[in-house]
Amino acid sequence: MPSETSLEATCRDCGRPLSFHAGETQPARCAECFDGFMRARDIEFLTSYAELGVTSRRIVAETCLRALVTESPPVRKVLAMNIMEQYVQAAGDLVGLVRALRERSNQPIMRAFLGFKLDRASALAFFQELASKPPSDLLASLGLPMPDEIGRSFRSLSKGDARDLKKAMVQMLGDLRRTGEMGEGVALALAQASTEARSGAAITKQSVWLDDVGLKPNQVASIGIDEQRRTINITAISVDEKRLQNIVSVIGAMTHISGTLIYATLTAHQESERSRRITRST
Repeated sequence: MPSETSLEATCRDCGRPLSFHAGETQPARCAECFDGFMRARDIEFLTSYAELGVTSRRIVAETCLRALVTESPPVRKVLAMNIMEQYVQAAGDLVGLVRALRERSNQPIMRAFLGFKLDRASALAFFQELASKPPSDLLASLGLPMPDEIGRSFRSLSKGDARDLKKAMVQMLGDLRRTGEMGEGVALALAQASTEARSGAAITKQSVWLDDVGLKPNQVASIGIDEQRRTINITAISVDEKRLQNIVSVIGAMTHISGTLIYATLTAHQESERSRRITRST
């Protein structure tokens, strides 16, 4: 029975009693039903996310890059920093998606992906894996075949669909190689920038008042507090158009990887469902 200071509700799915204390948010479902609720919608979540969410980082970054041409220097710096934010978020989306797909037997994809936060350890582990392991290992950990194995793995696909998936996955492997070549330094910078974005960061035109070094005229920076180290972090970026074009290109590569992983995962799910239907009918 709930204590005198607790309240009781019922799970909307199974009717099981749920206790919570005054001032807390009333739970809608028990933990077990909530996991089941999300698992039942994981495929629809991936489908919906692939249609718009995956490309959103690239769309915003490309829009900012086009606007650079006509804007004044101060506005160019704001646009440059927004491109960097999309870069960090695209990396976080990719690392989080890979982790969620790997962990889908242990927890719902939706929970793992939406709850993921890019940090130093996860960024380093991901980029080191890309740099040191063959792509077949990454795909195998996600339950996906290499491009040349698509026809044998997904027998229900038409020749045209198999060809399209193979083409997308070949390009994805090139994007993975390129992403892995960015190196450990980039991984750490991404993790730092991600932490600042979560904790609150401010854009600054100059930092000489803070670190006695200062920014160049063509640079802009975000500043954030590192409470653990008791320091102020400065993440500077050049407003040089060619450099920003390269960053936007990498954003495109990372979003293409995410999109193709979802494409292949949904195809694998369809193949599995087909096999189950055949088994039941026989």
